[in-house]
Amino acid sequence: MNSRVTIILVIMAIYLAGMLWIGLKGRKYSETNKDFMTAAKQGSMLLEGKPVDKQLGKIGYLRQEPDLMLLADTVREELCWKNHTITQQELQQLLEHMNLAEYADDFPLALSKGQRLRVVLGAMLAKKPALLLLDEPTTGQDEQSLAEIRRLLLAYKEQGGSIFICTHDMELAAQVADRVIVLCAGQIIADGTTEEVLSNKELVEAGGLTPSALLPVCEQAGLPPCITVEGVKRYVRKTAMGRH
Repeated sequence: MNSRVTIILVIMAIYLAGMLWIGLKGRKYSETNKDFMTAAKQGSMLLEGKPVDKQLGKIGYLRQEPDLMLLADTVREELCWKNHTITQQELQQLLEHMNLAEYADDFPLALSKGQRLRVVLGAMLAKKPALLLLDEPTTGQDEQSLAEIRRLLLAYKEQGGSIFICTHDMELAAQVADRVIVLCAGQIIADGTTEEVLSNKELVEAGGLTPSALLPVCEQAGLPPCITVEGVKRYVRKTAMGRH
Protein backbone atom coordinates (compact mmCIF):
# COMPACT_ATOMS: atom_id res chain seq x y z
CA MET A 1 0.00 0.00 0.00
CA ASN A 2 1.35 3.43 -0.92
CA SER A 3 2.31 5.84 1.84
CA ARG A 4 -0.22 8.30 0.40
CA VAL A 5 -3.46 6.36 0.58
CA THR A 6 -6.64 8.03 -0.59
CA ILE A 7 -10.07 6.88 0.46
CA ILE A 8 -13.57 8.13 0.00
CA LEU A 9 -16.11 7.57 2.72
CA VAL A 10 -19.76 7.80 1.80
CA ILE A 11 -22.53 8.13 4.35
CA MET A 12 -25.98 7.57 2.85
CA ALA A 13 -29.56 7.86 4.06
CA ILE A 14 -28.98 10.25 6.93
CA TYR A 15 -32.28 9.38 8.57
CA LEU A 16 -30.47 8.94 11.90
CA ALA A 17 -28.99 12.44 11.77
CA GLY A 18 -28.31 13.62 15.30
CA MET A 19 -28.47 10.07 16.65
CA LEU A 20 -25.48 8.60 14.86
CA TRP A 21 -22.15 10.20 15.64
CA ILE A 22 -19.11 9.22 13.62
CA GLY A 23 -15.81 10.38 15.05
CA LEU A 24 -13.16 8.86 12.80
CA LYS A 25 -9.84 10.42 11.99
CA GLY A 26 -8.31 9.66 8.58
CA ARG A 27 -6.38 6.39 8.55
CA LYS A 28 -5.13 3.95 5.95
CA TYR A 29 -7.95 2.75 3.73
CA SER A 30 -8.13 -0.84 4.94
CA GLU A 31 -8.12 0.33 8.56
CA THR A 32 -11.07 2.70 8.41
CA ASN A 33 -13.86 0.23 9.23
CA LYS A 34 -11.61 -1.32 11.89
CA ASP A 35 -11.30 2.13 13.46
CA PHE A 36 -15.08 2.42 13.36
CA MET A 37 -15.52 -0.85 15.26
CA THR A 38 -12.75 0.03 17.73
CA ALA A 39 -14.37 3.38 18.46
CA ALA A 40 -17.68 1.56 18.85
CA LYS A 41 -16.27 -0.85 21.43
CA GLN A 42 -14.69 2.01 23.36
CA GLY A 43 -18.10 3.63 23.67
CA SER A 44 -17.14 6.84 21.86
CA MET A 45 -19.96 6.59 19.29
CA LEU A 46 -23.72 6.69 19.59
CA LEU A 47 -26.37 4.91 17.53
CA GLU A 48 -29.96 5.95 18.18
CA GLY A 49 -28.83 7.72 21.33
CA LYS A 50 -27.03 4.73 22.87
CA PRO A 51 -23.34 3.67 22.88
CA VAL A 52 -22.68 1.64 19.75
CA ASP A 53 -21.10 -1.19 21.76
CA LYS A 54 -24.57 -1.73 23.21
CA GLN A 55 -26.15 -1.64 19.74
CA LEU A 56 -23.91 -4.03 17.79
CA GLY A 57 -26.89 -6.23 17.01
CA LYS A 58 -28.27 -3.34 14.95
CA ILE A 59 -25.16 -3.07 12.76
CA GLY A 60 -24.39 -5.14 9.67
CA TYR A 61 -20.76 -5.32 8.54
CA LEU A 62 -19.70 -6.36 5.04
CA ARG A 63 -15.97 -6.97 4.90
CA GLN A 64 -13.85 -6.48 1.79
CA GLU A 65 -13.68 -10.27 1.31
CA PRO A 66 -17.38 -11.23 1.62
CA ASP A 67 -16.71 -14.84 0.59
CA LEU A 68 -15.11 -15.39 4.00
CA MET A 69 -18.48 -14.60 5.55
CA LEU A 70 -20.27 -17.49 3.81
CA LEU A 71 -20.64 -20.34 6.29
CA ALA A 72 -23.79 -22.35 5.42
CA ASP A 73 -24.45 -25.13 2.91
CA THR A 74 -27.31 -23.41 1.10
CA VAL A 75 -28.38 -19.86 0.33
CA ARG A 76 -31.55 -20.41 2.35
CA GLU A 77 -29.56 -21.45 5.41
CA GLU A 78 -27.13 -18.57 4.95
CA LEU A 79 -29.91 -15.99 5.03
CA CYS A 80 -31.16 -17.51 8.29
CA TRP A 81 -27.72 -17.87 9.90
CA LYS A 82 -28.05 -17.14 13.65
CA ASN A 83 -31.38 -15.48 12.96
CA HIS A 84 -34.11 -16.90 15.16
CA THR A 85 -36.81 -14.37 14.36
CA ILE A 86 -37.15 -14.51 10.56
CA THR A 87 -40.33 -16.24 9.34
CA GLN A 88 -40.61 -18.45 6.27
CA GLN A 89 -42.68 -15.76 4.57
CA GLU A 90 -40.02 -13.13 5.30
CA LEU A 91 -37.33 -15.49 4.06
CA GLN A 92 -39.12 -16.05 0.77
CA GLN A 93 -39.67 -12.32 0.33
CA LEU A 94 -35.99 -11.70 1.03
CA LEU A 95 -34.91 -14.34 -1.50
CA GLU A 96 -37.04 -12.63 -4.14
CA HIS A 97 -35.87 -9.14 -3.14
CA MET A 98 -32.23 -10.24 -3.48
CA ASN A 99 -32.96 -12.03 -6.80
CA LEU A 100 -31.80 -15.29 -5.23
CA ALA A 101 -35.03 -17.32 -5.15
CA GLU A 102 -33.92 -19.77 -7.86
CA TYR A 103 -30.66 -20.40 -5.96
CA ALA A 104 -32.24 -20.93 -2.53
CA ASP A 105 -30.95 -24.50 -2.19
CA ASP A 106 -27.59 -23.97 -3.93
CA PHE A 107 -24.19 -23.93 -2.25
CA PRO A 108 -23.38 -20.21 -1.78
CA LEU A 109 -19.69 -20.46 -2.76
CA ALA A 110 -20.70 -22.06 -6.08
CA LEU A 111 -22.54 -18.91 -7.15
CA SER A 112 -21.14 -15.99 -9.16
CA LYS A 113 -19.24 -13.20 -7.40
CA GLY A 114 -22.19 -10.84 -7.55
CA GLN A 115 -24.61 -13.48 -6.29
CA ARG A 116 -22.30 -14.37 -3.40
CA LEU A 117 -22.14 -10.74 -2.33
CA ARG A 118 -25.94 -10.54 -2.42
CA VAL A 119 -26.17 -13.61 -0.21
CA VAL A 120 -23.95 -11.97 2.41
CA LEU A 121 -25.82 -8.68 2.13
CA GLY A 122 -29.13 -10.53 2.34
CA ALA A 123 -28.06 -12.29 5.54
CA MET A 124 -27.35 -8.88 7.06
CA LEU A 125 -30.62 -7.36 5.86
CA ALA A 126 -32.52 -10.33 7.27
CA LYS A 127 -31.62 -9.09 10.76
CA LYS A 128 -33.09 -5.66 9.97
CA PRO A 129 -30.07 -3.55 10.98
CA ALA A 130 -30.25 0.20 11.59
CA LEU A 131 -26.77 0.71 10.09
CA LEU A 132 -24.67 -1.04 7.44
CA LEU A 133 -20.87 -0.79 7.27
CA LEU A 134 -19.66 -1.71 3.78
CA ASP A 135 -16.01 -2.06 2.75
CA GLU A 136 -15.54 -1.73 -1.05
CA PRO A 137 -18.83 -3.49 -1.94
CA THR A 138 -18.41 -2.97 -5.71
CA THR A 139 -14.86 -4.28 -6.15
CA GLY A 140 -14.63 -6.78 -9.01
CA GLN A 141 -18.35 -6.67 -9.82
CA ASP A 142 -19.70 -6.63 -13.38
CA GLU A 143 -22.24 -4.07 -14.61
CA GLN A 144 -25.25 -6.25 -13.83
CA SER A 145 -24.05 -6.84 -10.28
CA LEU A 146 -23.29 -3.15 -9.82
CA ALA A 147 -26.85 -2.30 -10.82
CA GLU A 148 -28.16 -4.87 -8.31
CA ILE A 149 -26.01 -3.43 -5.52
CA ARG A 150 -27.25 0.09 -6.22
CA ARG A 151 -30.85 -1.13 -6.28
CA LEU A 152 -30.53 -2.91 -2.94
CA LEU A 153 -28.77 -0.02 -1.23
CA LEU A 154 -31.32 2.51 -2.44
CA ALA A 155 -34.17 0.25 -1.30
CA TYR A 156 -32.58 -0.08 2.14
CA LYS A 157 -32.12 3.69 2.25
CA GLU A 158 -35.77 4.30 1.36
CA GLN A 159 -36.80 2.03 4.24
CA GLY A 160 -34.97 4.29 6.68
CA GLY A 161 -31.62 2.53 6.95
CA SER A 162 -28.27 4.30 7.22
CA ILE A 163 -25.11 3.16 5.43
CA PHE A 164 -21.43 3.95 5.92
CA ILE A 165 -19.32 2.94 2.91
CA CYS A 166 -15.59 2.94 2.25
CA THR A 167 -15.06 3.03 -1.50
CA HIS A 168 -13.13 4.45 -4.44
CA ASP A 169 -16.18 3.95 -6.69
CA MET A 170 -17.09 7.48 -7.75
CA GLU A 171 -20.11 6.32 -9.74
CA LEU A 172 -21.59 4.54 -6.73
CA ALA A 173 -20.98 7.62 -4.58
CA ALA A 174 -22.60 9.90 -7.14
CA GLN A 175 -25.68 7.72 -7.53
CA VAL A 176 -26.53 6.72 -3.98
CA ALA A 177 -24.81 8.99 -1.44
CA ASP A 178 -26.23 11.98 0.39
CA ARG A 179 -22.93 12.94 2.00
CA VAL A 180 -19.32 12.40 0.97
CA ILE A 181 -16.13 12.64 3.01
CA VAL A 182 -12.82 12.51 1.14
CA LEU A 183 -9.70 11.48 3.00
CA CYS A 184 -6.19 12.01 1.66
CA ALA A 185 -3.00 10.89 3.42
CA GLY A 186 -4.93 10.45 6.64
CA GLN A 187 -6.59 13.87 6.57
CA ILE A 188 -10.15 14.94 5.75
CA ILE A 189 -9.95 17.28 2.77
CA ALA A 190 -13.67 17.49 2.00
CA ASP A 191 -16.93 16.87 3.80
CA GLY A 192 -20.24 17.89 2.27
CA THR A 193 -23.16 16.92 0.09
CA THR A 194 -22.45 14.59 -2.81
CA GLU A 195 -23.04 17.27 -5.42
CA GLU A 196 -20.85 19.94 -3.88
CA VAL A 197 -17.93 17.58 -3.21
CA LEU A 198 -17.88 15.42 -6.34
CA SER A 199 -18.60 18.29 -8.73
CA ASN A 200 -15.40 20.01 -7.56
CA LYS A 201 -12.89 18.64 -10.08
CA GLU A 202 -9.81 20.12 -8.41
CA LEU A 203 -10.78 18.81 -4.99
CA VAL A 204 -11.51 15.30 -6.29
CA GLU A 205 -8.20 15.15 -8.12
CA ALA A 206 -6.40 16.41 -5.01
CA GLY A 207 -7.77 13.34 -3.26
CA GLY A 208 -6.26 11.10 -5.90
CA LEU A 209 -9.67 10.19 -7.30
CA THR A 210 -10.97 10.26 -10.86
CA PRO A 211 -13.57 13.01 -11.46
CA SER A 212 -16.89 12.13 -13.07
CA ALA A 213 -16.67 11.82 -16.85
CA LEU A 214 -19.65 14.17 -17.04
CA LEU A 215 -17.74 17.16 -15.66
CA PRO A 216 -15.78 17.97 -18.87
CA VAL A 217 -18.91 17.31 -20.93
CA CYS A 218 -20.86 19.82 -18.85
CA GLU A 219 -18.03 22.32 -19.12
CA GLN A 220 -17.92 22.04 -22.92
CA ALA A 221 -21.70 22.35 -23.14
CA GLY A 222 -21.77 25.40 -20.91
CA LEU A 223 -23.72 23.59 -18.18
CA PRO A 224 -23.07 23.80 -14.43
CA PRO A 225 -21.05 20.86 -13.04
CA CYS A 226 -23.16 17.68 -12.89
CA ILE A 227 -22.01 14.27 -11.69
CA THR A 228 -24.92 12.14 -12.92
CA VAL A 229 -27.06 11.94 -16.04
CA GLU A 230 -30.07 12.57 -13.82
CA GLY A 231 -28.45 15.81 -12.68
CA VAL A 232 -28.04 16.95 -16.27
CA LYS A 233 -31.67 16.09 -17.00
CA ARG A 234 -32.85 18.04 -13.96
CA TYR A 235 -30.95 21.12 -15.08
CA VAL A 236 -32.24 20.89 -18.65
CA ARG A 237 -35.85 20.48 -17.44
CA LYS A 238 -35.48 23.38 -15.03
CA THR A 239 -34.01 25.59 -17.75
CA ALA A 240 -36.70 24.61 -20.25
CA MET A 241 -39.50 25.38 -17.77
CA GLY A 242 -37.94 28.75 -17.01
CA ARG A 243 -38.23 29.77 -20.65
CA HIS A 244 -41.98 29.38 -20.68
